[in-house]
Parts: sequence; C-alpha cells; structure tokens
Amino acid sequence: MLKLNKNLNKGKTQLIGGLKLPYSLDGSLHSRPKWVDENDTEKVENLIGYLFVNYLREVKKRKVLYYSLNPKDDHKNPDLLVHLDGKVFGVQVAQFVLREYLWRFDQAKRICEKLSKLISDIYKPPIKVNIQICTPWNSDEIPKTKKPKKKYGKLSKVIADKISENIGELTSKNEYLNFNLNNTDLKNIAEGYNLYPVPNGKKSNFFGDNNIYIDYGFDNVLIFDEDIKETADKVYNDKNNGNSEILIIWGDERQFMNTENHIIKALYKRFQSTTFESVYFMSFANLSEIQDRVISVNRIN
Repeated sequence: MLKLNKNLNKGKTQLIGGLKLPYSLDGSLHSRPKWVDENDTEKVENLIGYLFVNYLREVKKRKVLYYSLNPKDDHKNPDLLVHLDGKVFGVQVAQFVLREYLWRFDQAKRICEKLSKLISDIYKPPIKVNIQICTPWNSDEIPKTKKPKKKYGKLSKVIADKISENIGELTSKNEYLNFNLNNTDLKNIAEGYNLYPVPNGKKSNFFGDNNIYIDYGFDNVLIFDEDIKETADKVYNDKNNGNSEILIIWGDERQFMNTENHIIKALYKRFQSTTFESVYFMSFANLSEIQDRVISVNRIN
C-alpha cells in the first residue's frame, strides 16, 4: 500500500529512513516520558555535567573534584565549570539537532493527530485501529491543498465510515483492509489507505488517540548527509571562538536512527581547527524509563 517515492530527496544523499513498525509492546518512543526536557536549559546542562564527570572519572580515570553551573553563561561564556586535574575548566554545552528531521516529524505529528481526532469524533471504534494513508505517487512532500480543513474533514468522514462498516471484520481478523481513493476529489492529499487492528496487548506506534492511529505516507522521516553537515557547521559557528576550553555536543539518539558515525565524522572534519582544547560528542536515548541505559561519549579532537 505505501510506496517508496523517488522525488523526495531533491538531490540530497539519503542515509537512512524506513517504515515504522506498526505496533509494539510499549508503544512509540515519541510518546514516552523524556529523561530531560531539552527546553529546560539548566536541567540539560546539569545532566550533561553529571554524565561528563562520570565519564572522566570512570572511563578516563581523571581526577574531578566537582562541577557546577555557571551563573554567567551568556555571550559564549562557559555553561559549566569543572575542576579537573587541579584546574578549573570552562565547558560549553550544545545540542546536535537535525532541524529538517524535527520539522518534518512535528508536521507529521500535527497532521496525523488532527486526522485522528476528526475520525474519532465521527466514529470511535471499540478496538485500536491503525490507519496507513498513502500520499500521491508524484510526491512524498507534505500534502498541499487550497482548503485543507474541508479536505481533511472529508477524508476523515470517508475513513470513519469504512471503519464503522468493517468493524466486524476488523474485530475478528488480523488482516489489512485496503481502499483506493484515486478516482475521488481527495486524490491530491491521499491515493488510498488501509486499516489494520492493533493486536490485543500491543500499543500502536503511530500518531493519534481514542483508538485511531495514523501513519501518513510523508511521515516516513528521512535523514540526509547534507543535513548532518549543515548541523555540524551550525554548532561550529555558534560555539567556536568562545571562552571555554571544552565543548560537549550532545544529542538524543532516537533522532539519529543509527547515523552517529556520520555525525562524528562530520564533527571531526568541522572541528579540526577550533578554539576549544577538546570537543566531545555525547549521545543517549532521552527516555526516563529505560533498562541498561547506555551513554556514548566520543572525543572529537
């Protein structure tokens, strides 16, 4: 049902991107509580300082007396102060954010949750139902329409009615039900869709609520090599020529989809010449509840 689009990359070098698993025991990662709120600067810096000091002590066997937040951390001043090997070092903290990825993810989440609400307002099924909506073949760009509210409302009504009509089959069978929209006035926002019941005891990995979960074709979010290099450039331009000896660049590995080696390579190349004495890249899964938490730290220079 969902098709690979040939026109999405726009000349960029795709590193990774794949269809989401439709369901799991714990549900989607994006809906689970975070370990730290990225928007709470003080908590982020405190956590990074704690993790960095542990790394220095336990892995590098360095002598660290303490670390503290720097109250005067504006104008490229240190975010943290670390007493290391008898000397106080200034540390700046920066997050590695793939903005194109996050922008596309946020757009997908917003539209899918809107559709979920529109559908469930018309008909809320007694079971969890996954809905995969295929975008037009010519493009996996976010669908554009002159009257989005009207079109999405009509699409929601069509899907809600089909769920209601087929609820007996959805309840009794674990099979995909496929529907085509090519010959309707909705074809500019969707080619077709399928319905699939989420198995008992499982949670959907798609966006939504009220037993309606959506996977829209364009939310197959991709990561490109060019976006990684642009982000490395941005971190360098924002943080270089500061007043600190150490730079820690951190990121949520859930956003990277196993592209950390590409990120490290891009950072290494960009920070070959820098005002920092040392640069580190730290990544971890930003989830509050996780077994066997792993913190990855790589020295960049």
